[in-house]
Amino acid sequence: GKMTFREMAFTLACVVTAVSGAYEPTPTAAKAALRSLFASDGDSVLACPRTKGPLQSEVSVIGSIKRENKVSPEGVRYPVREYNDLLESSSRNTDLSVDELRDEIASLWSTRTQTQLFRSPVTSWLYERGWRQNFANAGFPGIEREYEEVAEFFAPLAGGVVVDMSCGSGLMSRRILSSRRFGRVLALDYSETMLRETRRRTIAADLPVQDLELCRADVANLPLQTDSIDAMHAGAALHSWPQLELGLSEIVRVLKPGGRFFATTFLQGAYGVRVPGTEGASSGGSFRFFRSEEELTSLLVDAGFPRDAIQVRREGRGCAVIRVALADGGNTARANSEYV
Repeated sequence: GKMTFREMAFTLACVVTAVSGAYEPTPTAAKAALRSLFASDGDSVLACPRTKGPLQSEVSVIGSIKRENKVSPEGVRYPVREYNDLLESSSRNTDLSVDELRDEIASLWSTRTQTQLFRSPVTSWLYERGWRQNFANAGFPGIEREYEEVAEFFAPLAGGVVVDMSCGSGLMSRRILSSRRFGRVLALDYSETMLRETRRRTIAADLPVQDLELCRADVANLPLQTDSIDAMHAGAALHSWPQLELGLSEIVRVLKPGGRFFATTFLQGAYGVRVPGTEGASSGGSFRFFRSEEELTSLLVDAGFPRDAIQVRREGRGCAVIRVALADGGNTARANSEYV
């Protein structure tokens, strides 16, 4: 049968005290263990996707078996493997109401095209072996030029927390990590195989993989605390987000005052012809090539970004470059124009 929260707390106490050499399997020990687990304020950035409360790291050792979780103050556990699995559906507490179950099924159905393609090991393997390079035909500047612009745009936020959302194989994450300009670098993606590829390539590049926080996450329900992020990058990503509007609203929520958002995505005409199934609002059926720069601006404004903070420009046939500089006691339009 299922363990109750009290039973889980009791088990945790047993593990903690056994490892410390002072085994005392009593309810008092269980309560003390839980209190000590959340004695500090927890992580200043990572959050439970359900409650948005701070997460704590929990490590248990039983014999030769070591298990690690991220734990919310409510006792919801998210497993840590090669990455932090911070999808709401990945939590160890899986009791769902009828309404929650219905929403979960609807979400899974709506993400069938976009997410399943990028969860394929084949796509992850191909991504830096021709897939991403092909975007140059649509006008994408190429990763080196893109990184140069990102580095310049994010320069005022050096030392802060930066997120590479929909990190893919880690093309941008590795460059940001290598720069050593930021205090904390997080790489988020929905795809487990992309996160593993990011980790593999980071190690192969002889970069400190322990300093790159890999997290499985849904952009429409970010496991990040409100006002916790200084800068966010989303390269070649917005067109593949099944719930784009929710994702943009979440980015507004997590960015600090004065924070910055940089993104690239596809406009219609990117490959010289209209691609079937790429028009209209996000419905989960396919990818979304945007009609114009103004459509993207309107989506950003509807999500909560101030219009005067937004700059969208076209590169080549169909690459849109998005830069948003939020106000921090200054003029957002001026902050943006400094990096044109």
